[in-house]
Amino acid sequence: MPVAWSVLWNNVPVGWALTEAERTEDGGLDVASRIHFQRLPVEEVLPSWAGALVQRLLTHQPATTFDATGQLAIDAAGRLQRFTSIVQVPGTAEQIKLEGTVDDGTVQIAIRAGELHYDTSRHLPSHIMIGDELSPQASLPGLYEGRRWTVPIYSPLRPGHSPLEILHAEVGGEETLFWENELKRVHVVSYREDPSSPREPRCRLWVDLGGRVLKQESAVLGSQLSFVRRTEEAAVKLASDVQQGWAGEPEPPADGIHPQETAHP
Repeated sequence: MPVAWSVLWNNVPVGWALTEAERTEDGGLDVASRIHFQRLPVEEVLPSWAGALVQRLLTHQPATTFDATGQLAIDAAGRLQRFTSIVQVPGTAEQIKLEGTVDDGTVQIAIRAGELHYDTSRHLPSHIMIGDELSPQASLPGLYEGRRWTVPIYSPLRPGHSPLEILHAEVGGEETLFWENELKRVHVVSYREDPSSPREPRCRLWVDLGGRVLKQESAVLGSQLSFVRRTEEAAVKLASDVQQGWAGEPEPPADGIHPQETAHP
């Protein structure tokens, strides 16, 4: 079943995201994601080190359309094997491409962007799942207030020396989110670089009591990137449209989705 999202940049609707999972013959799972940005301010999205790739574009076309795609390969035991995240640099044939493999707890990451080549490795516990900052997480079951864990997050938009970061997650108290014309009880999960820091979280998830992520909000390069989940029916329609080659203009969140209206109990 596909999962679809409305994408907002600094609270302004700018496109959509779609995630689809497919079982492989050996019992594993391939997860593909795509984000379509429309009229997004390029200088706010791409990191400074990528500016040389789009310097002319930034002068003549400050806002444009582009896509980011992601791919995860998970084996039959639920272990991540490899991952890819690609940002198509608008107005050029260039890509910012991050590729990673996981072998016995060691993560190897390579970034390619024009003439920039960067490789790094890091050892992580084999049971930890790695997340893509540009692909919203669809589900997060088993939450309760006070639960804590660590999450490695990768992104092709982060500086070359830190494409993989360790964030500390903590489940706070329940809140109420107005989603699809009704109030939903949700857990709020906050992700921080330093669990003791009083600073605002790097990322927050609003997760209903059934484990569905209804909203994800991240701080990216000084701006706010938000994903608001669409209904299953809307996801099926978007997946069909994309399969037929339609990209479409960005839409405001579907009727009944008000991502800014949250209330404490």
